[in-house]
Amino acid sequence: MSDEKPGFIGQVTGVLYKPRQIFSTVDESDLTKGLLVMFVMVLLAAYSSMLYMGKIPLSILSPQLEGVDTSQIEGSMGLFAGIGTGITILLGWSASTLLMHGLGKLSGGNGSMKRMFALHGFASVPSLLNQLIRVVDASIMDSASLANYFISYRSLGKFLTAFIGANLMNLWGIATIALLVLAVEENYELSRTRSVMVVLLPSLVYLLINYFTG
Repeated sequence: MSDEKPGFIGQVTGVLYKPRQIFSTVDESDLTKGLLVMFVMVLLAAYSSMLYMGKIPLSILSPQLEGVDTSQIEGSMGLFAGIGTGITILLGWSASTLLMHGLGKLSGGNGSMKRMFALHGFASVPSLLNQLIRVVDASIMDSASLANYFISYRSLGKFLTAFIGANLMNLWGIATIALLVLAVEENYELSRTRSVMVVLLPSLVYLLINYFTG
């Protein structure tokens, strides 16, 4: 542990350019701070999804409803999408943290679960920034552009859309994975190779879930 512990803002910003030093200062007492970062990220993700889906015509989101009067539910699709996104990310984040903790223990580590939740929260800062950019993007993009993007995305193919959905082709997602590797190393004192395996397995599980449910 570092002798001098930075404040919350210092930890949030520092994780972007000196992650090892910051992670060494994070302990179980920082659980609330880590969860706060995660909850802000989830709220931003839910809001961006609400904005995006609220601008795309329901006939494009669900082509099978073409010809059906959807005027009564058209305005609610954004809200439903936002709630669904928030719940999905929250559950996925929690499950992946528990899975990484279990794998860290099985790999010979002796880290704290509370500390891992705190570390995962701070490692989610890149994802938080990504969601903030998405909110801005969703606010300024017009409905026609979003509809065209949605159609193009849907035509990419099942595996590629699942791969993108698992944040394995996203710069911010890759940055979060890199930070998680360092967090696992710090909490469980594992080798780099084992830490990479511990972090990538939840992403693989998420990829498979996206593929088979997409």
